[in-house]
Amino acid sequence: MKASYFGCMGYSERHKFPEGWPVPPSYHDPAVSMRSYQEGMAECELAEALGFDWLSLSEHHYSGNRTTPNPAVMAAAVAERCKRAKIALLGQLLPLNNPIRAAEEIGMLDNLTGGRLVVAFMRGTPSEDQVYDLNPAEGRGRLMEAMDLALKALTEPQPFAWEGRYYQYRTVSVWPWPVQQPTPPIIVATRSDDAVQYAAANRLGLGVSYDRPDDMAEVTEKYNQWCQAAGWRPTPEQIVYRGGICLGETDREAAGLKNRVQAAGGGRGLNIGRSLAQAVQAARSGEKFNPPAASASGAQRGSVGGPRSMLSFVGSPDTVAKQLREFHDKCGVGVVDFAFQQPGLTHTDVMTEIELFAREVLPQIREF
Repeated sequence: MKASYFGCMGYSERHKFPEGWPVPPSYHDPAVSMRSYQEGMAECELAEALGFDWLSLSEHHYSGNRTTPNPAVMAAAVAERCKRAKIALLGQLLPLNNPIRAAEEIGMLDNLTGGRLVVAFMRGTPSEDQVYDLNPAEGRGRLMEAMDLALKALTEPQPFAWEGRYYQYRTVSVWPWPVQQPTPPIIVATRSDDAVQYAAANRLGLGVSYDRPDDMAEVTEKYNQWCQAAGWRPTPEQIVYRGGICLGETDREAAGLKNRVQAAGGGRGLNIGRSLAQAVQAARSGEKFNPPAASASGAQRGSVGGPRSMLSFVGSPDTVAKQLREFHDKCGVGVVDFAFQQPGLTHTDVMTEIELFAREVLPQIREF
């Protein structure tokens, strides 16, 4: 099993954020922001120096928990400082972006990194549908067409035109092409059957985030069946899991870190209201949305929502290694992308966890 460090580049004072999403720009202090980026870069450098295989960046908007609205820019900056680890763009939110521009960024980054790029295509969480001008009902269709278009743009040796339902281009001729041919390793980050089946049919990897092992196993079982039907078998590196981690010398110490994260709000600044999330999800699926009933005070019941647990791994090195073994054995996971940065933890805390992971956990999971 391989380890990836998730470069959240989180704003270091995000414990001061309000509970909901989006985070108002008034909470931004330029000095804190610049320091936070430098701390995030230092964490990536340490992770690489201590043996992490990948460094990952992801696209997120309107939240200082993940200050990477353009992950390609962040990936280029990290790649200049880190020269060995794979740079994993996990990922670009294709429905929000011009897929040709996304393909161009992939080509550039693979050249800038000397062929070290890994790529993920994804749709994103319901909150991401609230940025830019995306109609949530079109998101699934846009994702599927954008993946087709980006893949063709990265592999078609001659200029071509594209006339699709959502995208129309008179001329597509991507420069530069990736160093890795025909493309860098690509995964589809999804739980949805249609996108899982798309990954299998196109011999792409699969990425899942923050699920429990049993839940992820249901997804990977279907993925493996569809891969077999398509005549191929994925490698371990093509099944990727992302999860949050609180690692201590002992289980008690790790529980103390978890308590600090929870006291600081856990997913503070990430969560949209449950009513809005349900409305967006209904628009995504085409189902009818029935707003929750209001209480006597006029507030909607369940108006504040939360994601699945953002902490997948909590414990001592041996405990975390055991948890990782379960993902490997039940789901076939070959790469785990760890989010060490959590609200309530300092840069020093994160650096200490990275060092402990590299010393005590990494040697164990290498055997999986």
